[in-house]
Amino acid sequence: MGEYIVSARKYRPATFDEVVGQEHVTSTLKTALHKGQLAQAYLFTGPRGVGKTTCARILAKVVNCENPIDGNTACDQCESCKAFNENVSFNIFELDAASNNSVDQMRSLIDEQVRYAPQKGKYKVFIIDEVHMLSKQAFNAFLKTLEEPPPHAIFILATTEKHKIIPTILSRCQIYDFKSIGVKDIIKQLELISEKENITVGKDALNLIAYKADGAMRDALSIFDRIVSSSPDNTIVYKQVLDNLKMLDYDYYFKMVEAIIQKDLSTVFLLFDEIIKEGYDINLFVLGLAEHFRQLLVSKDPRTQVLLEIRDDLKQRYINQSKIVEKGFALTSLSILNKCDYTFPVAQNKRLHVEIALSKVCHIEDAIKMPQSSTSQKKKIISPVSKQKDSTKEHSLNNNNEKSKSSHSENNEPNDTNPKPEIKEEDINQDKANEAKTEEKSQKEEPEINKNPVQNINTPIKRTLGGFPKLGELLEEVKKEESNAKEKLPIDIDKISLLVDDMINTHTSKMVINTLKELQFEEDNDTLNIYVPTQLSKDILLNERKLIEKIKEIHYNPGMEIKIMIDLTKFPDHKEIKTEKKLTTKEKYELLINKNPLIADFIKDFDLHIDS
Repeated sequence: MGEYIVSARKYRPATFDEVVGQEHVTSTLKTALHKGQLAQAYLFTGPRGVGKTTCARILAKVVNCENPIDGNTACDQCESCKAFNENVSFNIFELDAASNNSVDQMRSLIDEQVRYAPQKGKYKVFIIDEVHMLSKQAFNAFLKTLEEPPPHAIFILATTEKHKIIPTILSRCQIYDFKSIGVKDIIKQLELISEKENITVGKDALNLIAYKADGAMRDALSIFDRIVSSSPDNTIVYKQVLDNLKMLDYDYYFKMVEAIIQKDLSTVFLLFDEIIKEGYDINLFVLGLAEHFRQLLVSKDPRTQVLLEIRDDLKQRYINQSKIVEKGFALTSLSILNKCDYTFPVAQNKRLHVEIALSKVCHIEDAIKMPQSSTSQKKKIISPVSKQKDSTKEHSLNNNNEKSKSSHSENNEPNDTNPKPEIKEEDINQDKANEAKTEEKSQKEEPEINKNPVQNINTPIKRTLGGFPKLGELLEEVKKEESNAKEKLPIDIDKISLLVDDMINTHTSKMVINTLKELQFEEDNDTLNIYVPTQLSKDILLNERKLIEKIKEIHYNPGMEIKIMIDLTKFPDHKEIKTEKKLTTKEKYELLINKNPLIADFIKDFDLHIDS
């Protein structure tokens, strides 16, 4: 029995042409190699398992190849290519930044490897995988080398999280963004491998594997190996993949949506119970149902049907079901299921949590109709109230309108036996005069209320349309209240001195106490000048905010200004505290030599050195 090698290693691409789904990267690198335009730092970024490290290894192999084909393909015949294939090349260093992320490890790499030219070949290539795992200190140590690398060094960095790399590193690299591999490309590669390995596999099974891989070729190959290992006759069928991956069949979702459309909540609960008893993950079911509604939404428009990367018969089922599902219903269902998935980890009763979401999806239309009916009832309740408010104003007009309508209807009926009453011009003029008087009276009544306001009640602040007073008016009111509440007091030096004495008696810091004892005060109109001898005293006083605040409290004067000024002439008795200068090691040595010259001979005889 030969040694078993997993497919991800056995069928790892050896040339740029064999790389799957990254043509935009491989074509650019091939052109750069052909022109001889090599950068000294590359950054390969993208999802996991899409070929970042593979492309880095291929690039490292080609740049050191002695006889490259077309300038961009390794010959596999020279010593450098053979050493690379046997993993004994001294010019290629592959590091894992997750386990070598300290600054010391980065410095040792730079000092021991990067600095020296290769023994054979043109370049030393350093492939640093998961580079975002480096510490900030390691990035800073690496920065200078990356900015001005030696001509024989090429750095290829690979990461899945580009946003975690500091911008100064990004700006020094050529960045290549790798994309997720499409379902069709994964299926094509799996078909090629299954043909080489003599494995019989159905198209629908490969489609399911590719869908489960989520754009990662390495994951697809790992799933493929796992299912092949469980098959005794090297045959893979759709049901086998479902059971092995614990994935729900599409039929469950189609049945679930049919029951939801019919508002058959009992069938929905029974299907959900069957899924739980089969041992499937509840959260994966929620995600799968949300994905099903997304596929239905995509299937409704022929232009977006190209986004369905599934087999043709399944695509037709989605299109048929999408015809009976409204777009608004699908969007609301997606929103409910997305919220259910988001809150699923914190739910205490997982089953009940999902059943509530399914109930909401099942009765979306009823939930939409309820608010409409409630608003109509509110309108019915509110309308009589508004009519009662306006009835007093419109009473006379309604009476006149009714009279005019009745008179108009009487004119239109020729067989009416009741004679038409005569209306005199004097009556009309009298009515108009009465109406004018009532209007004038109503207009005069409103201002009369404001003519004689109650003296004890303060006039309210004018308010804007939003109901809030203007800022200027508020400030004016505050100023008026402050001026009425207290009167401005003159600066009292005696009170300030008593305040300082109290602070001297209660303070614990000797430095602050000495500073407070030296303070001198002068009054200059509304300005209080506080004199101190030194800048240090000024800094200490500025930190004592309580003293400044208390001085302002005892002098209620908003315009009062306090200035702290340095004037040494006012303090003739002030003595500066001189701090002794600390001697350095060299100064101590010179001082000892001056005192005893024999120490110099002693140090020379025993070959001693002074610690720096």
